[in-house]
Amino acid sequence: MTWNFELVAGPYKGRTGGLLWDGSGMLVSAVAEERVMRYDPATGRTDLWRPWSGRVNGLALAKDGTVYGAQEGGRRIVHFRKDGSTGAMPDLLDGRHHNQPTDVIVDSGGRIWFADACNAQLPYGPPVYPMLDHASVLRLERVSDGWRMVRATHDTAGPRAILLSPDEKTLYVADGDAERGDLQRLSAYPVKPDGDLGGVKVLIDFVVTERGIEGMCLDSGGNIIACAGWKRSGVGPMLHVISPSGTILESHPAPADLPMRVAFGDEGLSSLYLTTGEGHLYRAKNTGRRGLKR
Repeated sequence: MTWNFELVAGPYKGRTGGLLWDGSGMLVSAVAEERVMRYDPATGRTDLWRPWSGRVNGLALAKDGTVYGAQEGGRRIVHFRKDGSTGAMPDLLDGRHHNQPTDVIVDSGGRIWFADACNAQLPYGPPVYPMLDHASVLRLERVSDGWRMVRATHDTAGPRAILLSPDEKTLYVADGDAERGDLQRLSAYPVKPDGDLGGVKVLIDFVVTERGIEGMCLDSGGNIIACAGWKRSGVGPMLHVISPSGTILESHPAPADLPMRVAFGDEGLSSLYLTTGEGHLYRAKNTGRRGLKR
C-alpha cells in the first residue's frame, strides 16, 4: 500500500521535530523557531501552543497529563504547566550538567527517559559547563526528596530517539548521528523492573553513508515506524516499518528530505504524522496501520 502524505502545516523556518497527539490535536515542535504549535484536524488550523520553547525537540505525555519536552537549546528536560509557564527538571548527572536531549518518553511508572546527545547546533550561551564524556540514554526517577538522574546506557555514541515496547520490557534506541559520522544502529535493551537495562541486542546496522533513524513510534501491533535516510546518499528519505526483532517489513518514501519524527493521531490513531528537516508537518491517512494506545 502506498502512503500518500498531505502537507497540513508549514513549512516553518528550519526543522520541525517532536510530535505528540494530545487526544484531539497534534503538538508539533517548530524547533528552529523555538515554538510548539498545535494542529487541529477538525478545523485544519495550526495555532501557537507554547512560545519560547528553547529549541524543544522530542515531546512526551505522562499519565497525569503533563507534557514534557527535550530542550536542546537549554540542555534540560522541561515540563509545560497548564498555566502556560514552563518548568525545568533536574539537569545534573553525578554533579555535572548533561548534554543536549533530543527525545523523551515517560513510562507507566512516571520515570522519564531521554536521549542525551551532542548536537551539531550548540546550546545557548558560552560553554560554561562542558559536555559529558559520553552521550547516553538517561533516566529521571522519583526519590523521597524529589528526582534523581541515572545513566541507563553505557555503550551509545549519540542516541537520537528512544521508544518503549508495548509491555515496557524493551527499550529501543536509535543511536548515532549521521552529521557527526557516528556508527548508526537500532538497538534493543531488556528493561528490568527497577529500570536498569540488560545486555544490548543490535537489531539493525546502517551502512556508513546512510542516515540512520531520527524518530520512531509504535503501531498497534508493536511494530516500529521509523524515519531515516536522506537525499545525500543511500536509498533516500524513507519511513520503515520494523518488527520487534529488527526485520524491515515495509519501506515507504518520505515526502521531503530529512524525515525527523513520526506519531499517530486523529480518531482511533488512524493517521500518521511526520515532521521534516525542511520544516513541514505532513499527514498520511491511509497507511493500513494504527497507532498504539497506551
